[in-house]
Amino acid sequence: MKTGTIVMLISGICAAAGAQDGSSKPDGLLPQVQASSTSMAVAATTLSLAQVIAEVREKNPELKAAKAVSAVYKARIKQAYILKDPVIEFERMYTPSGKNFFNDAGERNIAISQEIDNPYKLLLRKNIAKDEHVFYSALYEAKERELTAKAKSLFYEYYMASKAEQIYNETVDILRGFSKIAETKYSVGSASQSDAIKAHVELSRTLNMLVTVTQEKETAKAMLNALMDRDTLSVLPEPQELEPSHPGDDYGKLKAGALISNPGLKAYSLKVSQAERRLTLSKAEYLPDFMLLYRKRKMPGQEISNTYDVALGLTVPLWFSKQKAMVKEAGVEKEMAQAEYKAAQNELASSLREADIKARSSLRLVELYRGSVIPQAEEALKIAQSGYQAEKADFMDLLDAQRTLLDLRMDYYRYVVDYQTWLARVEQLTGVERSGTMPAQVQ
Repeated sequence: MKTGTIVMLISGICAAAGAQDGSSKPDGLLPQVQASSTSMAVAATTLSLAQVIAEVREKNPELKAAKAVSAVYKARIKQAYILKDPVIEFERMYTPSGKNFFNDAGERNIAISQEIDNPYKLLLRKNIAKDEHVFYSALYEAKERELTAKAKSLFYEYYMASKAEQIYNETVDILRGFSKIAETKYSVGSASQSDAIKAHVELSRTLNMLVTVTQEKETAKAMLNALMDRDTLSVLPEPQELEPSHPGDDYGKLKAGALISNPGLKAYSLKVSQAERRLTLSKAEYLPDFMLLYRKRKMPGQEISNTYDVALGLTVPLWFSKQKAMVKEAGVEKEMAQAEYKAAQNELASSLREADIKARSSLRLVELYRGSVIPQAEEALKIAQSGYQAEKADFMDLLDAQRTLLDLRMDYYRYVVDYQTWLARVEQLTGVERSGTMPAQVQ
C-alpha cells in the first residue's frame, strides 16, 4: 500500500512538472519543422500585424478625411491664378421720355470688360496654392504614419493580452495538478491540510487574474476594431507572433534621417516657405492690377454708329497704409512659422531620443530575461518540485517558485511588447520602417 501511494505521488508530480514545462514556454518553443498544411491553417486563423495596418490604411475614417483635405487644396491651385470672369454689359442710352428703352434708345452699346491681376501676383498665388497642397499632403502622410504606429501599439496590446490569457490558462491547469498532489499527500498523512488549502487559494487567485486579462483582451479587440472601422463586437482571430524587427541605426543617424524624412517636420518646413511667399505677395500688392474694356457702339443716323472703344485701366495703390499693414502681418507670420519649425525640430529630436533609449532598454531586458532570468526560474521550479516530492521542501516553496515563473513570463512578454511599441514610435518619427531580427523567444 505504501509503495503504491509513493508511485502514485511520483506519477502525479511528474505529470504536473511535464505540464508546467510545456506551458511555461512561449509559442516560439514549438517544433520549427512543421507540415506546410498545418502552417497554412494557422496563418489562416490568426491575425497578422500586416493585415491590421493594411485595413487601417484602407478604411480608417481619419485617414480618409486627411486625404480629402489634401484633394481639396489640390483643386484650389487653379482657382488661385485663373482670371476672374469677364463682364458683359448691354447699354441703352438717350431713350426719349415715354419711349421703350429697348427699341427706342438713341445709343445701343455692348461692352466687354476683363479685370487682369498683375501676372507677378498670379504667379505668387499659384505657388502659394501649390505649397498649401504639398503642406496638406505632408499632413496626410504624417496622419498615416501616426495611425500606423497606433495600429501597431493596439496590436501589441492585443498580443500581450492574448499571451497573458494563454499563460494564466496554462497556470490554472498546473495549479489544479498541484492541488491534487497536495490532497493526495494529505490523504496519506505525508502533508498537512494547509497545503491543499494553499493550493486552492493560489488557484482562485490565478482564476481572478484570468478574468482580468480576458477583459483586457476584449478591450484591446474593441479598440483595434474601431481603428479598422469595424464594429467593436466584430470577431478577431488570435494574433500572430510579432513581425521581425530591429532597432537599426544609432541615434545620430536616426536623427539625421528624421530631420529629412519626418512628414510632420516637412509640413512645418513648407509652412515657412509658404509664409515667405505670402510676405513677397504682400509686398507685391504695391504693384498695379489691370482692366481691359471693349465697347461696340450703335447709334442709328449718327456718324459714330458702328464705332468701338478700347480702354486699358490700372489700379493705383493710393492707400499705402493698407499695403504696409499687410507686409507687417506677413512678416510676423513668417517669424511665427520659423519659430514653430524650430520647436518642431526640438520636439522631434527629444521624442526620438526617448523612443530610441526605451526601445534599446526594453531589448536589453528581453535578452536578459530570455538568456538567464527565466531559465533560472524554471530551474528553481524543478528544484522545488523535486524537494517537495522528496519531502525536503514545503508546499509554499513550490507555489512561490511557480508564482515567480508566472510573473517572469508575464514580464518577458511585457518587455517584448514595450520594445516593439517604442520601435514603432521610432519608425513613425524617422519616417522609415525597420527590418531585421526579432529577439528570440524564451528558450
